Amino acid sequence: MKYWALAVPTYVMVTIVLMLAFYIGLNFMSTPSPASINTVYDEFSRGPLGVEFSDDGDETPIDPISDIGIDRINDVMFNNSA
Repeated sequence: MKYWALAVPTYVMVTIVLMLAFYIGLNFMSTPSPASINTVYDEFSRGPLGVEFSDDGDETPIDPISDIGIDRINDVMFNNSA
């Protein structure tokens, strides 16, 4: 009887830990890698060029993403003339 008082909770805890590890591994296998283009685009995304936008204001285009120059970053962060 003393054996089962320790064995059953131990078996339950090991089973829960293994199920959690299996669940995490399954999620890692089912998601695309971070370098995959599928993490950025899906069936609801569209390209920035060639899309006509209406003038009624329902859909306003977002400016394309671009890098900010390092000189501008340095100016904003380290220039104390503001």
